This record gives sequence, structure tokens and C-alpha cells, in this order.
Amino acid sequence: MSRLLVLGATGGTGAALIRQALEAGHEVSAFARDPSAIPVPHHERLRALRGDIMDGEQVSRAVAGHDAVLSALGARGLGPTRVYSGGAGNILRAMKEHGVRRLIAVTAAGLCANLRGALWFRLLVKPLLRNAYSDMERMEEAVRNSDVDWTLVRPPRLTDGRLTGQYRVSVDLMPPGNYLFASPVLSRDDVAHFMLAQLENDEYLRKTVVVTY
Repeated sequence: MSRLLVLGATGGTGAALIRQALEAGHEVSAFARDPSAIPVPHHERLRALRGDIMDGEQVSRAVAGHDAVLSALGARGLGPTRVYSGGAGNILRAMKEHGVRRLIAVTAAGLCANLRGALWFRLLVKPLLRNAYSDMERMEEAVRNSDVDWTLVRPPRLTDGRLTGQYRVSVDLMPPGNYLFASPVLSRDDVAHFMLAQLENDEYLRKTVVVTY
């Protein structure tokens, strides 16, 4: 059993992380600006922490005492953002301060070079999400340059589908497939499943991985 801090706890992936972590017997702290918005019922091993990811002191207090940090941070809206990079900076400083080693963080498959050539991505997705992707790139760079035990997880388009536990994992790039005309997908539950599995697995330590069907 581990003591886990989940960031981005009010989103779909964060909620899936919380539910599955509790089912696995972990102690979970859920960090959110509005803890009442965390879509998970009260549980004796769940603690809600109020705070802003852009506030370094609040993040430091949240990180203290945990064994691992799982980040499912997401920006709201399509405008310029520093949620990913600014949040990562606060997370990494707090982890160093409190001696927390393990970080598993979600970014996006849209950062993969072999997906960016697809017509639908260049015409639709990239223009729409350019601000988020730019900040995710800054986040990834900060994490890679840190000395924590990190894994960066790049899922494709997320769905509310069921947990299957059946997905492909590829380092750095999308695994082989026809991505010219259709977007790959993955359920939020399967993203959470993969992330939690890394707590007991060092195969993808200090690696950037794509998880997809």
C-alpha cells in the first residue's frame, strides 16, 4: 500500500486514478482548488486537499508525506496556459524538498512526431490545442531534466469507455498503426490502470511512453 497524491483530481482521469487506487488499497490524497468537485464518493482512505497547482507553498504542503505523485493536470479553455509547465515546476521543487521520488504524469500523444503528420491532426487538432501542446512540451522538458523517478504518459484522445487493461505501450512514438484518417483513442480508466501499474514496475522509469489501443 502506498500513499499517493493525485493532481488534477476533478477531471475524468484524476477521478479514475482515485477510484482504482482506493480499490487497490492505497491511501489517496486528492488535490484540487475545489475539493467538493472531486467526483468520487467519500472513502476512509481518501483525503481531499484544497489548493492551487500554481501556488508553490500549497503544492509543497500537499506533496509532503507521500510515496508518489500522479499528475492528471489539465488546462481549462484553449488560450495560453502555464498549468502544465508551472505546475510541473512546483511539483518538482516540492518533491525535492520532501524527498518524494516517484512521479507519473499525463501529457498527450499529440506531442509524438509520428502523429503530427496526419492530415486531421495538422488541420484540426494542432491549431485548436497549440497552446496546451506548447505548455506540455515545456512540462515534459522540465520533468526529463529533473532527478526524480519519472514516467511521462502520452495517451491519445480520451474516452469514458470501460476499463479493459488491454492496450499497447510504446516508448516515445505512437506504436505502428494507420493514423492518417482517424484519431486513436484510449479510455480514461485504462490510462489510470497503466499509471497505477507503474508504481510496481520500473520498465518505463525515466521514459516517455504512449499508451493506446
